[in-house]
Amino acid sequence: MKPKILLMGGWGWSATSPLVYTLQRNAKYAHFGYSKTFRCYGNKKKNDSRITKYNLICDGTWENFEKGKPGTHHMNHTIDLEPLRDFSLDHLHKLVRGGYTLSNYMDFYHALHDHVISKGYKSVGDGCMGRYHRYHTREDAIKFTEALKSEFDVKVLLIARDPVRRAFSHYLCQIAGITHKNKGRAILPHEIKFIDYKKQLREIQSYYGKDNVYVTVMEELWERDGATGLSEFLEHPITNLWKNLYAPDIGHLCKHDDAVPCQGFGQDLLELTSEMYWHYRKKYNHIYEDWKKVFGSLPLHWGEPL
Repeated sequence: MKPKILLMGGWGWSATSPLVYTLQRNAKYAHFGYSKTFRCYGNKKKNDSRITKYNLICDGTWENFEKGKPGTHHMNHTIDLEPLRDFSLDHLHKLVRGGYTLSNYMDFYHALHDHVISKGYKSVGDGCMGRYHRYHTREDAIKFTEALKSEFDVKVLLIARDPVRRAFSHYLCQIAGITHKNKGRAILPHEIKFIDYKKQLREIQSYYGKDNVYVTVMEELWERDGATGLSEFLEHPITNLWKNLYAPDIGHLCKHDDAVPCQGFGQDLLELTSEMYWHYRKKYNHIYEDWKKVFGSLPLHWGEPL
């Protein structure tokens, strides 16, 4: 039997962090290693944030580093790193010093999987799947996918949110990155970016197969019994969901919360008024219509202003 790996493929500002926290901290289904987003495959770049994390891990200061800082989702709290106390750093050294090659990626996740399984988890997790496919050629993405499927039982999890509210939250976070002097997050003028769910879903399914890709909806998961389908897909009970500031959605009244420090970042900068919502709702109506074609109907709260 192949070891299991869960890939988180998106989409940002749809409560991806509360979902990952749920899977690792509460459900003890998948452990994602040293951080929610530690890109383990791809060329090493100068000033790469991975090197900073690597250095902090090696010198013993990564645990609780910047804990609760607005805009962060390091997932490096004591509760996250405790299962890795006796996981040899040799695996991380090989991965980083070897230049994040595909071979080293596979070796790292094999070792991490075997370790976390011994701690009671059912799978290993990687929160950067979407980045691997967006920032590499299709040829390289296929090579990555086929190699992964040859050695792992791969499941891909996506989480969606009302397209307008998701895009607006993304926009506010990017603007907050500028006003907060968080260099490199965005350059003005910054546009609201919408995700074509249908297009990206079809692409991901082309890599991993329709049966291995599951889409959960944020509003349904937290405000209805959306965990049933997710539990069936993972073959593991998902019941105790982590705190999510976007459900129920309170828009610009959302404030920073140490439990989910990435979610409140910038959300109070501007109100998404009904007029603004309808403007974008009509402009990007095709995203809603495509969703209905794929899934039959719109999810809870989609297509209407708060």
